[in-house]
Formats: sequence, C-alpha cells, structure tokens
Amino acid sequence: MSYARGMSVDTAIGKRKTDSTGSPLGVVRMDAGRSYAGVGELLQQYINTSDKNVWARIRAKIDHTYNRLDLALAALDEETRFGAEIKSRVDEGRKVLVKPNVVTAYDIDPQTHGPGPGHYACTDWPFVAALMRWLHDRLDISYHQMCVGEAATTTSAVAGMFSMWNPEGERVTTEAVIEGRAGGFYGGWGFYFVRKYLAESHDPSHWDDPMQGYEDSVAGTCIPPGHAADRLMVYDLNRIYDDPTKGRDVEVPDGVNYSSITLHKAIVGGEPGDPEDIKAYPGCVLVNVPKLKVHQITPITAAVKNLGIGLYPMEAAEAEGSFRWKYGVPFNKVPGLKAGIPHAKRTAAVDPLTGFPERDASGDYIVTESAGILATMADVITAVRSQGVFMLHVVDAVEAINLDHTGNRPGTREGEGLAVAGLDPVATDLLCARYLFSNVPLEEAYRTGIDDGNGGRFPQKVPVPRVEGDSIVTDTGYDCPLSRDGSYRYAEERGLGARDYYVVGRDAVTDTPLASVGGRLGAVNSGRFSEIITPTLYYDIFKMPWDLQQTSFGYFEAVDTLAGSSLKKEFLEAFDEDGDGVVRYDECGRKGMMGPILALMANRMSIEGTERYGYHHGSFILNSTLLRLSNPQWNAGGHDITKHFFYGVASVTAYAMSQLGLEGQDPFLPTLTWGKGKWPSFQFASYMQVGVMLCGDGFPLRVGAGGLYGHCFRYADVTQNEGRYSGTVLLQPDPEGPHRYVTEVASGAVAPLDFTLYVPAGYGSLGGSTIPNVEETDDPARVLTASFAGGSEVW
Repeated sequence: MSYARGMSVDTAIGKRKTDSTGSPLGVVRMDAGRSYAGVGELLQQYINTSDKNVWARIRAKIDHTYNRLDLALAALDEETRFGAEIKSRVDEGRKVLVKPNVVTAYDIDPQTHGPGPGHYACTDWPFVAALMRWLHDRLDISYHQMCVGEAATTTSAVAGMFSMWNPEGERVTTEAVIEGRAGGFYGGWGFYFVRKYLAESHDPSHWDDPMQGYEDSVAGTCIPPGHAADRLMVYDLNRIYDDPTKGRDVEVPDGVNYSSITLHKAIVGGEPGDPEDIKAYPGCVLVNVPKLKVHQITPITAAVKNLGIGLYPMEAAEAEGSFRWKYGVPFNKVPGLKAGIPHAKRTAAVDPLTGFPERDASGDYIVTESAGILATMADVITAVRSQGVFMLHVVDAVEAINLDHTGNRPGTREGEGLAVAGLDPVATDLLCARYLFSNVPLEEAYRTGIDDGNGGRFPQKVPVPRVEGDSIVTDTGYDCPLSRDGSYRYAEERGLGARDYYVVGRDAVTDTPLASVGGRLGAVNSGRFSEIITPTLYYDIFKMPWDLQQTSFGYFEAVDTLAGSSLKKEFLEAFDEDGDGVVRYDECGRKGMMGPILALMANRMSIEGTERYGYHHGSFILNSTLLRLSNPQWNAGGHDITKHFFYGVASVTAYAMSQLGLEGQDPFLPTLTWGKGKWPSFQFASYMQVGVMLCGDGFPLRVGAGGLYGHCFRYADVTQNEGRYSGTVLLQPDPEGPHRYVTEVASGAVAPLDFTLYVPAGYGSLGGSTIPNVEETDDPARVLTASFAGGSEVW
C-alpha cells in the first residue's frame, strides 16, 4: 500500500507538500451506494419475508464496507501500530468495548420494520458489523473478547415504549432495544443483525460464536465482562441504579465542571485495590464509533461528542433507591435526557412540573453558571483516560446526517462515502468538521482569506440575503462556522489531543492514495492533488444563526432596513455575551435558555416511555411549551425566554420560503414578494413558522401532517375512534388523516372528535374555514393547551 505523506504535489494553488506532521488519520472514501446505503429498506424486506436473497444483498454491502474499512485502518496501523497495542491489552484480560452512537434508538420501526426515526441519527449497524469483523479478522481478537456498550439518551424511554407495544406482552429491555430484536418483536437499533452477519462471516470451526450473549440482552442480564468469557455482551452503560456496584466514582484530573464522575465499570474497570472487582471488571479498550452529523448544540457529532456526552450514565442515582439522578432528568423511573450535565455556560432553573423557568424573589431567572458543554465533554474523557483506557476512534461518515441529528423528519442522509480513523479525537474531529463545513474548492478558499480559527482555510459557501429595491434577494457569500467554534483549541488545552494531523489511506472510488494539504482531504494521482469536498450545505435547523450566521444576520439586516425593525440588534443583545458582534457556539444567552429547552426535551422522552400514546402527548408538551415561552402573552408568567431563539427558527422558515419555485405577495409587508430566491418579511416568516407548528406542513392551505393539531387529533383518533384516520402504524401515521378528518367534519359526514386545541388569534381558520376542534383565545393560561373528553384530560 502506497501513501502520499510529505511529498511535493501540484495543487490548485501551486506546488505544496502533503501534510506529514501531527496525528495520523486513516481515511477511506468508498461508494456509499455499494456500502450500507439502502440497508434499512432491505432489512425491512428481510424481516417481513425471510427472503435469503435479500439477506445476501445486505451481507454483500457489509462485505464491501469491511473491505474498504481495511484501507483506512491498515494505513493507520502502519503509522501507529495501534493493533499491537490493542492486542496486548486484550491479552491482559481487557475487553474491546465498541461504543456506537445510538441517539434515537428506533432505527428499526417496531411495526413496519422499516427505517424508523433513528435511521437519521444513529451509527449504522452495518458499519459496526464491518468494523467488528475487521477487529476479529485482522487483529485476531475473538468476538468473546469484545462487547458493545452504550449510554444512549433514548434507550430507557424506547424500552418503556416498546414494552407497552410488544404484542407478545413481554418487557423489552434496554439491551434488547440495542439488539433490535426481542424474541419475535423487532424494533430498536440492530445489533442482533450485527451478530448474525458476524456469525455467518467467520470460520464455523471457531468457538467464539457471536450469537452467544443475545439471550442475556433480551433478559436484561448484566454479566460483568470478566465473567463473560464465553459470550459477546451488550452493556447498558446508563443503568447503574439497579446495582450500584456496576459503577464507581472516578476523579477528574484538573476537572472543571466535575471533580469526579460516576461511570460504568465496564468502561473504567473495577475498584483499585479490590482484586475480585478488577477480575470482574478488568477495564476496556474503547473503540469509539460515532456517526458524523450536525448537532443541535455543538457544531458536529464525532469522536469527542460521542464520548463527551455519551459516557455519562443517565440512571446513576444520588442515593441508593432514589430516582434523583446525577446526570439525567426528569427525576422518575424513566429519565429522558442527560439534561443534568452542563450543556451551556448559563442554565435557568426549571419547574419540573411545567417546564417553565423559575424566578427568584426579585423576579429574575435563577441561573446556574458553569464552563459549559466543552468542559462537560473534556471532563468525562479526561476521567476515562486517567484510568489507562486506550481509545480508537472510527467515524461513520459513509452517510453523514444533515439538518437534524435527532431522527426528526427534516434530517437527511448525505452519501459522503467516508470513514475516518484516528487515535487522537481532536485531530479526528477537526478533519471531520472541516470536511462537513467547507464546500469551497482550494483556490477559492484561499482567495477568501478566511481563517477557520485553527490555522486553516475552510470557508463555507452560503446564501446571503440582501436588499435590492423593495425586495430581499439571495446572493452567495462565505461563512466559516469553525471560526466561531473554540472546542478544538479548548480540547487541545485540556490535553485530549492536538489539532495538527496528516491523512493516510485510500480513495477506493478512484483507487488512488489519500493525503491532506493544509488539513484538506484529497487524492494524489501522478503527482497531482485532487481535493475531495462535499457538495452539500450542512447546518442544523435548530441553530441556523450559529451555523449559518452570515445568512441569518443578512436576513435580519435586510428586514431591519425595509421594516425599520431591530432584529439583529435584539438577537445580539440576547446571545452575544462578549459584545463583539459574533455569536459563538458556546454563547447561548444570559437568561439560561437551554435550561427549559433541555428539560422539556427530557420530559418529552420520559412521557413517551411511560404513556402508551406518549409520543403524541410528549411532542405536544415540548413544542407547545417552547412556543408559549417565546411570547409573554402566551403564558401566565409573562415569560419570553425562548423569544430570540425563535428568531432563528423564523430565519429557517424564511430561507425555505425563498427556495420555493413559486412567488407570493407578503401580507405583512406588501412591497415584498417571496419565493424564487426572494425572502419574506420577518412577520410573515414568523406567522408561517407558528402556523406550521400548530397545523403541520400543509399550513396555510390545509391541515397537514405533524403540528400540535396533528398530535391532538391523532391522540383523540386512537383513543376515541380506533385510529380510523391515523391507521395502525403508530410512529408513522397516515399523513392524509388530519385533512380527511377536517374535510369530512366540514361536510357533515362525521361528528367531531372530543378535543379542543386553544390557539392564538389568527390561527383558528384556514382559507376562511374554521378548523374543527380549534378555539382561538387570548387567555395566557389556556392558549396553546389542549383538552380531551369534555375537559377530563388537559395537555
């Protein structure tokens, strides 16, 4: 295998030498279509038909990924000899613990068996299958010397949800959720199919059957790694409260947010000085397998994020027998989010019953200060490293996730075809972030002169609104999200790694060596460096003003010019904590906005895991409360803590409206037209954004899928009407159901269901027709709430 490290090459900006200093990163580019793309649909077909030919197609895709992964991992091994290091530690008794990134833990829909919401959030299980086979075949590590561990945010709630839905009546454990199968019940992530692939892909004479350990998962049995010499175990790294001996407190050297952290012993090993405990928990080699994607708080999820949040156990109690969790909320049997760990520098205290922020005697929000999410992530990684844990990071970027990382419908899978492996999480993440957030060729990038804050040239070409006459039109400009992200410098200062790196590996698409020049990924052929850049504009819709700041600020400025408003000034006053005119990723506002947002998200998941139709109730509470907290007239406490956050949501809506292929007149600023590259007024974008949140994506023409109305209607439909409009697929109801209901009620064909959604003035009708079951109100205690069955149930 030939590499292009340190050689002189021709580039678009002249002769340059390929990078040769810093941390080596093994990279491969493969054909995403021949890799695991489409496996979700194939798996659905296989589960539902047991067609062996379909499974053979899945196996062929994993085989392809396995062979291509070798091009990255072997190249990294040649530079670092990490394989020998891992093997020596395993020979001493440690387990290889593979930690995927399982966010929304229903990759497999429990009813259709097709791709569920987690399909747009999780590390793909076929990627993990290929990686585990490589560790087995190339490093001679038996499957019984491996295990899988995850502390996924949603597994507890999803296990509760699936247990209520399991037609076999059996409890579905969190481990079974990770497996994706519990007996005849399918739903969850998919590790069972990893086992199946591995079992069929190694010599049948081998004794290390990867199917051994599956029954333990279904039962929720935790056999300590040191006592599981004959099986491949799955560990729920969240769950410590049921047996506190599974966890131990680990000191954080030079900790910032934490001086010690409780961690599962499968990661950090047994109690020092206790030979029996160390025998049971010998420690691990941590193979970190994140999914590359945008994120709602940090710029991306990659190596640091998957460990920095993903290792905190959500169910570690402050006292034995208590549901008062150290890191998770709410304080009940099914916590929904690790909102107890600092995600922002300022976090408002929250009433656990309402999700509303709490005030002190002076009327000010009660705000807790910390060093924010960067310190939270660095603290836990530092704690784990202090226990002598060797780490290998392998990033799944075959299909990167854009727009939303949680599994919600706006998320998209982009076929980048990449896998990135490294021993240094900082270098690994910086390469990934530079790739994701720079869609500009090398010569153009250098011409802009924009520094990414890490000594590189990685601008992003973005749409920039500007005033032209009486219109807001779209120009093209440059932005650099990385220049607003101090996480790599901070992680380097905390000793997690270094930002300097060089690339080795191969472009399997063109069969040429990979290298980097100035940190930029590319292939070398006949002395010519051909850069590899994404064609996609990546950003998270949750935080557009942070990711696409030039776009959002350009929109605010244009509206301010035409409407005489002060949107940009107000947004900066809310979030620009140091007053330099730039809002950085760690600036989330002095009011502590992330407190109620995270608490409400946690409450949503907890409701989903404890109520049969909690996915409707939980989503309603989350979105209605976020809306209520944006306008002091929409809540009895006069809160507006999320007001300026919704400025960003409105800019997302305005951008989407500008991209439509039709033009319309702006009702709030009649001099404007919108669509075909033209942007609407802020008032109209805000009106549309609230309307979609209320009535779904059909607004303003009709009631569409989703929205608060959709959740109320579907809950009433399944509880009062046997789901005649919604259908039988609980997580994927009939998108036309709400419209058919509204049409039939309006015609008198059916009687209305017994529910009422209370909305602000102006949202009670569509196209001049009143929406059934909707009542306009200006009562701040009632607006954006709902009642059912004559008021006996209130949301």
